[in-house]
Amino acid sequence: MKKKENQRILLTKRLLKESLLKLMEEKDIRKITVSELCGMAGINRSTFYNHYGCPTDVLLDIEQGIIRDLEEVCIRAEAGERCTLERRVETLCTYILKNKEMFRLFLKSSDTDSSFASSLMNAAHVRLIYDRTLSHEPCEDSRRLIATFLTNGAYFMIRQWVLEDIPKTPREMGELFRQIATQGWGDIST
Repeated sequence: MKKKENQRILLTKRLLKESLLKLMEEKDIRKITVSELCGMAGINRSTFYNHYGCPTDVLLDIEQGIIRDLEEVCIRAEAGERCTLERRVETLCTYILKNKEMFRLFLKSSDTDSSFASSLMNAAHVRLIYDRTLSHEPCEDSRRLIATFLTNGAYFMIRQWVLEDIPKTPREMGELFRQIATQGWGDIST
C-alpha cells in the first residue's frame, strides 16, 4: 500500500508541475493562484496543501529537480573520463536543448538575482568545472573572481542562445565557451 501512496504523491506532484508550467506560459508566477493551479491539475486544494504552500513552492520543486538532473547528467558524462571544459558545457547545453521550452519559461524572466539562476550557477557541477579549469591559478581570490566572471558570462550566453534560438549546436556552444574562457574573444571567427 505504501508504494501505491508514493505513486499517487508522485502523480499529484507531476500534475501540479505540468499545470504550473502551462499556466506560466500565459502569466507570471506571482499571478497564478492555488485555485487555478488546482483546477488545471484536477486536484482539490487540500491535496495541494498536503505537498506545497503556494505555487512558488511548486516552481522551486521543479527548479531543484532540474539542478539534480543536470548534476546526474554531468556525472554520467564524466564517468570513466576526464571531461574537458568544452565537453561539460556541451553536456549542459544538450540537456538544456532537450528541455528547451521549460528552460525558455525559466530564463525569459530570470536574471542572476533569481533563485533558479543562483542555484544553476552555484550547482556542484558548475563549481567542479571551474575547480578543474582554474586549478593552475595559485590565488584563491583570483580563482573566485574568474569563476564568477565565467559563470555569469556562461549563464547569459546560454540564456541568449535559448531565448533567441541562436542556431548553434551544443558542441558549438562548448567550443565557443572554451575559446572565450581560455583565449578570450579576439580569435573567434564563427
